[in-house]
Amino acid sequence: MAGQTYLKATLTLMALYAGIMGALTLMFQDAGSYVFQYTIKDPVLARYWGGVLMAMAVFYLFLSLDPQKYQLFLWVGVLDLGIAMILTVMNIAIADMNWIQGIIGLVINPILIILLLYGLAKEPEGTVIFVAGESKQGAQVQELPEHASTRKHPLQGK
Repeated sequence: MAGQTYLKATLTLMALYAGIMGALTLMFQDAGSYVFQYTIKDPVLARYWGGVLMAMAVFYLFLSLDPQKYQLFLWVGVLDLGIAMILTVMNIAIADMNWIQGIIGLVINPILIILLLYGLAKEPEGTVIFVAGESKQGAQVQELPEHASTRKHPLQGK
């Protein structure tokens, strides 16, 4: 359960990040464009982009409900953050934005990618449902039937 709890926390952080970006982009385009390094001048397009970011926040919250069940969709988050990081580096390289604007994307995106990949790499911890022998360490212990505990086949000796 530790891996699933870890992924839940990471996905909740990603949802919070995307939600703040979306809210700033929807309601305060100038503040959002400065803080989150985008250069959208058209207010309608900025609101559309904010809606997409809010949808991503809801998607991440949905994934955080059961990360083990929706593990295949977690790669969407890795791709989303990776593409955002590459575009930030590219915009800094062509002098479309300055380092101060790009620092948030260059710090937060790699941290979230590393946390998400680390959570994906963790093996899920299961519960022991059957323990053979005299050990009583499992969460649920089931006793072996008598014919199985004697190490004889049930039809042997008949």
